[in-house]
Formats: sequence, C-alpha cells, structure tokens
Amino acid sequence: MVLMKEQKAGMVILLNVVGIFLYTVGMRSFAAPAKIAPGGASGIAILVNYVTGFPIGVFCTLFSLPLLAIVWKKKIFKPVFVGKAVCSILLLSLMTDLLEPILPHYQGNPLLAALFAGAFLGVGQGMVYLGTSDTGGITLIGLILQKKFPQLHVGTVSSAINCIIVLASGIVYRNIESILYAIVTVYVAGLFMNKLINSANAKGLIIVMSECTDRIRCIFLEEKEGITILKGEGGYTSETQRVIMGAADKADCARIQRRIQQEDPKALIIVSEASNVTGKRFGQMI
Repeated sequence: MVLMKEQKAGMVILLNVVGIFLYTVGMRSFAAPAKIAPGGASGIAILVNYVTGFPIGVFCTLFSLPLLAIVWKKKIFKPVFVGKAVCSILLLSLMTDLLEPILPHYQGNPLLAALFAGAFLGVGQGMVYLGTSDTGGITLIGLILQKKFPQLHVGTVSSAINCIIVLASGIVYRNIESILYAIVTVYVAGLFMNKLINSANAKGLIIVMSECTDRIRCIFLEEKEGITILKGEGGYTSETQRVIMGAADKADCARIQRRIQQEDPKALIIVSEASNVTGKRFGQMI
C-alpha cells in the first residue's frame, strides 16, 4: 500500500514537472517571440513584459497567488490542491524566467508559431491538470466552474474567458494579425487539453449477460466497482434475464473480463469505450 502511494505521488510530481516545462516551452519559445498573447495569466504577463519588460514568471506568480488565497479562504478546493497549485505556480515562475536564456526562440512563420504554441500550452496545461494541480490564473475560474458543473470542459471554459485578453493583444501590439494568431493558439490549446484529459478520463463500459449474475455481481463488488442490474429479455427465447452494466477504468476492464470468463465461460461480455462518464466517483480530477 505504501509503495502504491509512493508510485502515485511520483507520477503526480512527474506530470506536473513535465507539464510545466512544456507549458514554458510553448510560452517562451513560440508565443512570446511571435507576439502572441494566448490568454490567461501568461497572456497578460507576455503583454506586460512587452510594454514594461517586467519578468513574465514573476508576474504570473503575483497574479495567481492572490486568486489562490481567495480559493483557500472560501474553501472552494481542498487544502492539498491549493498547496500543489502554489508549488506549480512557483515552479512555472522559476522555469519561465530562468530557462528563458536557454530555450530557443522561434522567429519563423507566425502561423506555425501559433500552432506549436497552442499544442505545447494545451498538453502542458492538461498534464498539470491530470496531476491534480493547476498553473493558476484564468484556468482557476474554469476549474471552479467544472467543480460545480462536471460536464463542462475546462479547456473550453478557459478559451471563452481568454477572448478578452486576446482582443487586448491587438491593442498592445497594434496589429490585428496578433489577434488572429492568438485565437488560433487558444483554440489549439483548448483542443489539445480537452483531448488529453478526455483520453485519460475515458472509461470502459462493461455489459454482461450471464446465467450466473449473482456470482458475476460479486466479482464487480470485489473489484470495488459500481454496477447496475437491468432486466432484459432474450430476443429468441423471450426469457427474462438480468443484465449487469458497470463502468471501470480501462486498466481494470481486462482483469474484470478475465475473471468473468473464468466464472462463466458462456457469458456474453461487451466492453466499449465510454469517453464521457460523469457522476458518482467519475468525471472530476480534483
């Protein structure tokens, strides 16, 4: 049990560190050099840095920590999440400012810069989110809304809020193309983030038709998986039978399927991917 907790903690740390690094690359190597403000605290920081030279990483920290203080005071999230978010924000600040002289700055096609900035930002933000943390800024609003409405996609909510910042970038840079490229970046970032999170959250839907439903039911209970027992009718025999339906993580589906086949080799088992499962213990990362 202790080993499993240590492995889980190690995976969370790895997701956050790699995610923040990718986010930094998207911001420093592609967005900022191409004069693209991709929304969020980082987008505001890029605009402020362009006008005043104020460090991007320091600005992100100063912008996000007060917002986290409000989250802490109102107890919107658990203290452990706030603690992890503070660590992620500070790490992002350090990476953004310290790695700036080391990271390459892409000066080529602005459209390519927008596409790659969006990809790096979206994947990076998604990995941090899967690590049950956050880089702060505007995405906290998306997380707060997702907490209340689990069916909402954080990436989509953040993209909608960031439109104001994107429009502001056109005024700062005095170039309408900056707005257009920023829109591309925000859209691509939301697309990549949603795809990554949905893939990680995808579950397996298991439907079992068997003459040994009581024993099959025990398998699900032993695996600590919730099930629903439906009443069905045979298409040929018109006999009434019970159908077991349950959802489980993909990694658990194969094991449950093997156990069912061992218990009843004649059982009909249907396993399909359920890309959007919400409610009960599903659908929320935080």
